[in-house]
Amino acid sequence: MKHLILSILTFAILLSAPVSALSSQTLDFMDKSGIYYYNPEGFSDDCLPGLGSYNGTPSAGLSGVQSAFVDQYHNIAIQLGAEYSIPWEAVMAQGILESGAGTSRFARERNNFFGIGAFDSNPDHAFSYASPAEGWKGYFENIRKTKTYSAHGAFNYANDPYGYMEAIMAAGYGTDPNYIAKITPIIKAIQNRAKEQGWSSSSITNPGGNLYACTPSTQGNGNLNATALALSWADRTHALDDPNPAYRAALAAVGLSTYGEQYVQIGASCDAFVATVLRYSGVDPNVVCCGAANMLNYFISHPEKYEEIPNIGNSSNLQPGDIRSKPSHVEMYVVDENGNGRIASASHGDRTADHARGYYADSSYRIFRPKGGNN
Repeated sequence: MKHLILSILTFAILLSAPVSALSSQTLDFMDKSGIYYYNPEGFSDDCLPGLGSYNGTPSAGLSGVQSAFVDQYHNIAIQLGAEYSIPWEAVMAQGILESGAGTSRFARERNNFFGIGAFDSNPDHAFSYASPAEGWKGYFENIRKTKTYSAHGAFNYANDPYGYMEAIMAAGYGTDPNYIAKITPIIKAIQNRAKEQGWSSSSITNPGGNLYACTPSTQGNGNLNATALALSWADRTHALDDPNPAYRAALAAVGLSTYGEQYVQIGASCDAFVATVLRYSGVDPNVVCCGAANMLNYFISHPEKYEEIPNIGNSSNLQPGDIRSKPSHVEMYVVDENGNGRIASASHGDRTADHARGYYADSSYRIFRPKGGNN
């Protein structure tokens, strides 16, 4: 049984109770060490795709059991891979290697394909997940929220499953010195089967949203207000790397989850949020991103797309979807379901997108109204 990250090796003995009942001392250590555990309690994500079915033909160097495993779970792996900027072929290969292609006890009884929560000192601490989708998402959440993986550049390899494996192994993902040698041919076989079946490859940088069963109904409807509300939280209780799930899916759909800037990828940047709303709604698929100053210049230089509205110091002349822009920040005026004027925005390196704040006057902004919106 593997360890999730190297820093846990020294402290595995601390885990003497199920994760849901860890002592405050252990939780404090995990927090200070940047160790994240995905707690599946309360998980709900009905918009993940359903399970596939095996076509009965092993191929590409995979056994029948391995081919069946790939066919059954590839839809879930592809979508989560796109949303989290992690190459799905690598994760699928890890699932085959670590669960015996779904035949292990934890896979069969707990929907745990990756030994999440299990340690050499007590492997029975492995989490139990209520569904296969829950078990797969547990892996992606652990990678995304455990700091050592991003510190070792894991998210620089969204399109390269081999580079991704090298990065997480360098971060201490596993203890088997032959892990890379074992998993490389499995990845290659999965890539070959995906090509045979016509499945999407992680080498596609921007699939354009065609993969996502999980995208909200606002995609492409031209409604900026509805899209901004759907992609942002209604409060500010969420961490900067915890975007609204619909926003995370939209970031992937418009190609920003693989953008080179960290805070853009995780949805904690003002420019990325406004750009995602404009692109995802279909109002302006070509809006520039990123950089608040770059966006301001774009709005100014495209009068055929954006009408400048006077900033009169109150919201009486504003419409839902109007953009407030200045060189250091950009945000959107929205009206919530109760008819209250709000500001939908994120902040670079500080918070993910929300619409928790009411309208406030600020003469430093210029206001632009997209001409293609339908609010």
